[in-house]
Amino acid sequence: MKKYLILLYAFFIVHTDAKDVKIDPDKAFQYDSWLHTFGEVINIFESRYYKKIDPEEVMAKAIKAYSEQDPHSSFLDKKSCASLQEKMKGEFFGIGVVLPGDKQKELEFFPIIETVPGGPADKAGIKQGDKVIQIDDMLVKGHETEEIMAKLKGEKGSKVTLKIMREKYPEALTIEVTRDVIKDEMSLAYHFKDQNVYYLLMSIFSEKSAENVESLLQIALKNNAQGVVIDLRNNVGGLFDSAITIAGLFLPKGSPVVSIKQRDGKVMGSWKTEKKPLGIPHNMPIFFLVNNYTASASEILAGVLQAYADKKNSLSMFIVGTETFGKGSVQEVIPISNEGALKLTTGLYYLAFDICIQGKGVTPDFPLEMRMPQTETMKWMTSQYGKEKSMRGHIKPHGEEEKKEKDLKKDDTDKPWKDKRRELLANDYYIQNTLDLISLFNLGQKLNPQLFKKRSDALTFLRKHYVLDSKIELHDIQL
Repeated sequence: MKKYLILLYAFFIVHTDAKDVKIDPDKAFQYDSWLHTFGEVINIFESRYYKKIDPEEVMAKAIKAYSEQDPHSSFLDKKSCASLQEKMKGEFFGIGVVLPGDKQKELEFFPIIETVPGGPADKAGIKQGDKVIQIDDMLVKGHETEEIMAKLKGEKGSKVTLKIMREKYPEALTIEVTRDVIKDEMSLAYHFKDQNVYYLLMSIFSEKSAENVESLLQIALKNNAQGVVIDLRNNVGGLFDSAITIAGLFLPKGSPVVSIKQRDGKVMGSWKTEKKPLGIPHNMPIFFLVNNYTASASEILAGVLQAYADKKNSLSMFIVGTETFGKGSVQEVIPISNEGALKLTTGLYYLAFDICIQGKGVTPDFPLEMRMPQTETMKWMTSQYGKEKSMRGHIKPHGEEEKKEKDLKKDDTDKPWKDKRRELLANDYYIQNTLDLISLFNLGQKLNPQLFKKRSDALTFLRKHYVLDSKIELHDIQL
């Protein structure tokens, strides 16, 4: 057995694609006893187990178990590698939904975090907040996000059946979705005319993201906007370089953005802004919306802009929402034999000023917990009880004709996705509060411009005069 292990090590050193991987001969035999045990277990199972075992499948499972030292490191088999390469191209065939990225096998369902506007799921009537419990004949319980996403992908035009739970419906709904091309990009821009505020939604960073942000800012500058809102909620990252380029629209050329450190503290690489900024005036505030699904590149962008705004005390940039996801780790994909690969965590991101967000995330300047829209049950309760007109035979004003109210409302699945998105934003709790903050910023600036030359003073003013979700201090009064 030992002779076989020596040959195995030699073969690995000669043939491995990971040329920077070195094996210390003195340490190699520390694993000898365990490799011997592993071989023993395989032999026993092959000779005495009640059914035939696929050795390749066993080996793959063993490598997978060893590789998952953290939530982001993993072994990619041939199928997973192909799926990753497909995603790297920027488009694939699927249904267009965002699922939580956590590796949690105890989940009874997978919540829909977001749907791609105009995508197959959106057109079929899948909604944000729906809970997926089954995909075709597979229950989602016990499966990881990567497995779920792989199940949702398929050939263009093929169909997949989802069983979901939705509030107000006592039983599961079955919805069939036709797969189509899904581009890893979603940017929507709007103008809040009454407030003269410009808004951009980015669900992921793509090659066009920096261009879209620059275009919006140019329009805002041209029209003397009162403010700009950049929505990074549910933005799970995407192209890292896009985040660096977007940061360069706000920061001086050559500003350090982020670096990567290995476990010994050695810097593997660092990135700085490369272009001249647009020169956003201090009297035009930029508000970034974030939540707990703002992750990776998107929280690097939000975090580094917040850091510069704090340290330089000049940029009128503010963050509204909840603490971000906290993914500040770096993964490399290293090809190995048998058409597989290792996705390995090799370092941590450090923002400018040596700020690490791994496991911490970015803390917003204005904490704002999500308040869910009124449930369908509560809407029904409100309409049926607690009002005079809900009583049987209620008295009507003179001359009012009898009106018949429909019990069932027309479903909105036939509406164009842009109309649905516009309606959602118009009633968005985050956006309503952010627009109020922008209005207060501009009002305060007119009353006392000196208070808004420094970001710290502007923060103090806004926090003092706008409550948001902060605790209200009460003092008793004796009457």
